[in-house]
Amino acid sequence: MPKFKYRAYSGAGDLLEGEIEARTGDEAQEALFRRGLTPFETREARAEASPSIFGQISFARRGPTQAQIASFTHEFATLEQANVPLDQSLRILSAQSASPPLRELVQEILARVVDGASLSDALSRRPDVFSVEYVNIVREGETVGKVGAALRDLSEMLERQLELRARIQSALIYPALLITLALISTGVVLGTLVPSIAPIFADNGRELPPGLKFIMDAEANAGVIGLFGAIIVAALVLLRQMAKSRPPWRIAVSRSYLRIPVIGPLLAQFASARFARTLGSMLKAGVPLLQGLESARTAVANEFLNTELAGVTEMVRGGAHLSSALGAVPYVPAVVAQMISIGEETGQLDDMLLRIATMFERQTHRSIERAMGLLTPALTILIAVVVGGLIMTVMDAVLGVNELAIK
Repeated sequence: MPKFKYRAYSGAGDLLEGEIEARTGDEAQEALFRRGLTPFETREARAEASPSIFGQISFARRGPTQAQIASFTHEFATLEQANVPLDQSLRILSAQSASPPLRELVQEILARVVDGASLSDALSRRPDVFSVEYVNIVREGETVGKVGAALRDLSEMLERQLELRARIQSALIYPALLITLALISTGVVLGTLVPSIAPIFADNGRELPPGLKFIMDAEANAGVIGLFGAIIVAALVLLRQMAKSRPPWRIAVSRSYLRIPVIGPLLAQFASARFARTLGSMLKAGVPLLQGLESARTAVANEFLNTELAGVTEMVRGGAHLSSALGAVPYVPAVVAQMISIGEETGQLDDMLLRIATMFERQTHRSIERAMGLLTPALTILIAVVVGGLIMTVMDAVLGVNELAIK
């Protein structure tokens, strides 16, 4: 009998985790209800794949792109808000999908829904496509009977993420072109000019100019330099793998990211926006605050902030105001607690959270655009210094060759 991992609330409101044996996800939820628990998330515990004769190489199936998932979510929300039955909505989406991977995905979801699974359970079977945050928002929408509204909020969130990614990619095209041209220019100088000039000095018994000697020494010791660089990269990769299995290490690394000038505040803004957007959408859909906080916390990728937000949930469960609990979290902008306090006083916490999310998303977009705007001239200056230094070194060597020829 398959096992299902679950997260459920006890009668006292505590979030419990564990495993339970059942034939289907619905039976697992029924068993949890019989135990006096309220299911929050149930998913099948997948067994780890055994290694093949080809080693630990795994071949993941190709799924739809994020843009296709965003479009699917938007169209799904439109159908659900038009009160089209769930199975019929999925059939329509499958029929009109032009992408084979997306069509297969929708048909897979439809098959599970027809077999009796809920939409959130069907989505949770594809964690490679639908994140925990996505599934949780849909599950809470099912709980309060507002799946269409939940899907609409999800589509807006996905579209904002795609827009931000597209802006970053567009801004990086020109810097990438500059770096490529600089590498080509450097390769031409080091691969053709330097090897043809250096032997002239050796044949005449003269020492190489300092700049040219440095380049030649670097080329002669390229293997050692490459090995040293590989050791550093391997050490960093090893430390990262070790940190994955040690929560205190992960938390410490995540906190160090937040301390980086310029980048740290940007990461904190982005995390605050995602937390506020998810929590505001859930509260607007009628989800209780404690459940909404638990789901919104999963939307925050930074391990340090995620751990701190778990403490916020416990403080709120103990009777504290959300604003005061968030005010004690390091690196979260102070304006978050201030605006949430106003939302609590006016009874419009959901609207205030969504307003906070919009404000920080716009600030994040502007900060990234400014950073990308500064990146291009900074790279241009750096490349000019590197290439110009190489050219000056070669020109110095050429002048030295001319002196040798005159003598």
